[in-house]
Amino acid sequence: MIYNRLDHASYQQSFTLVCKRFLKITNSRRVSINFSSNTPITILCRLLERFSNLKKIKVCNFKGETYEAILEIARSGLDLEELIALSYRRSYPKFWLEELGSNMKNLKVLKFTGAEGDADFVRVADTFPQLEDLHIEDEAPHFISVTDEGIDYMSSKLKRLRKIDLSHKSRISDKSLISLSKNCPLLEQIEIQNCNSVTQEGISFLVTNSHHLNLLDICNYLKIETFGVKGSTNFLTNLRSLKLQHVDILDEFLFSIIEARIHLTNLALMNCKSYTFTGISRLLQHSSQSLKSLELGGSRGVKFLTNEHIDYMSSFLQNLTSITLFNCSKLSDSAFVMITQRCPRLCHFVMTGSSLGKEEHNYDGLMEENRAIKYLDLSSHREVRPTALKRLLNICPEVEKLKLQDCFFLPDDQLNVPDILECNRSLVELNLTGSHPITVKDTELESSVLEKLIVKISMINDISLKKLGKISPRLIHLDLTRCSEVTAEGVKEVVKSCKRLIYLSISCCENVDINVIPWIVTNRPSLKKLLSSSRCYPDDKTHKLFLQRGCLVLKDPSFIPKGDKLLCYL
Repeated sequence: MIYNRLDHASYQQSFTLVCKRFLKITNSRRVSINFSSNTPITILCRLLERFSNLKKIKVCNFKGETYEAILEIARSGLDLEELIALSYRRSYPKFWLEELGSNMKNLKVLKFTGAEGDADFVRVADTFPQLEDLHIEDEAPHFISVTDEGIDYMSSKLKRLRKIDLSHKSRISDKSLISLSKNCPLLEQIEIQNCNSVTQEGISFLVTNSHHLNLLDICNYLKIETFGVKGSTNFLTNLRSLKLQHVDILDEFLFSIIEARIHLTNLALMNCKSYTFTGISRLLQHSSQSLKSLELGGSRGVKFLTNEHIDYMSSFLQNLTSITLFNCSKLSDSAFVMITQRCPRLCHFVMTGSSLGKEEHNYDGLMEENRAIKYLDLSSHREVRPTALKRLLNICPEVEKLKLQDCFFLPDDQLNVPDILECNRSLVELNLTGSHPITVKDTELESSVLEKLIVKISMINDISLKKLGKISPRLIHLDLTRCSEVTAEGVKEVVKSCKRLIYLSISCCENVDINVIPWIVTNRPSLKKLLSSSRCYPDDKTHKLFLQRGCLVLKDPSFIPKGDKLLCYL
């Protein structure tokens, strides 16, 4: 019971140090593990022995040969349900698929980097007849990729398949969708991204004949005029999530969803064109009781969407728990206020690239605080006054994660970080990547609950960093990547103040001397991972010494040498 209340991994690590019995309890309760790219094969083997009840393993961009790691997993005696093994390098699945299949009879989810197109799908189909979720990422999709024949064979074998990702399968066509629809009666989720030979006809056949389909994710440069076979309305009764990217859709397509009596819970139209306010508003009205998540916009935004449109549509959005509005430049403070006031269940709110702070909105004092919002992203805004930002943040006082990335404030009106912490006393994560100018003025705020601070590519200096450390003693994650004004002295001060620090990045901090790294590792025993400011330090011997102290110190991958200088590689 006590263990169940330890919701953070760092607390569980401390729990294991009490006695061997607690260590045994922790080991036995762990069901998933993620092996980083820096995990040596010897450490991987030891961890597989230590955690005997693992059900899910993720091995991405493994430092050694990926197939060697998977063979060790196959021979570990574990009864896995999920294996994810993605890599930039070839994983040689023909060497390990058969052995993995003979030892992992209950594997339900398999995702890996393939290399032989159809051959990979044939091996999987013959080896894992119980598989429910499959994603084979092609190593070189433009040269070797699965074809319709490979998909047809695989679908004829995997009768229990529920999820499949067909992203970047450039050689498949509508035939693959027909095979999946005919052969996999339990199919629930499918992703179709950058499959250039897939057309509206194939998608129509899929949605008309896959009666259990509940999620459809399409990212293709194609035009869809209607949903399903024309004249048919008895299809996709289970569809709940529809995600479209770079798709040309007409209002008639949105109307066909209404005619089919589909009540969506998740709708995402990213970088889609040709639909109008009439189409989207009618669909939102139809799904008003069921819709929980809405995403609109993209790199192009939604050019027609205005504050007046939000005013009209907000009455259909009262049950939303998540809304994302990317680069809708005509939206401003009024839209923000209307959404916060009329969506009482909203937990996740993203409104980027809009005109926030440029409207003289009448704050009449009658607005209610929206305490449901826990995640707020107001990134990519220009010429914003911090006073306007604070007024908006005061409406959402219970925000726990705040993202203000790439925000540019007026030169004479710097963003004072303590003001943000004052507005949101529950804030545990703050991302100010690329935002400036920011400062840390003296404040009466004694202490915040902030645990994660990301100030990459900012002009924060030693003085501000020291003050941040004082008011944020609970920090466990600090990212100072490319903070050119920070020196070793500033880093020392924040390390002294933050006694719980687990992760620290000083990558591309050109003024931070590498000689401070041994001091950091020695004086902050809680630290588990540190990204160095040098691409040459630490060497292998020093790296091992740091590991013995419990800290993984990595060379900076972002620096490249040029003459006698170190330049930051973008």
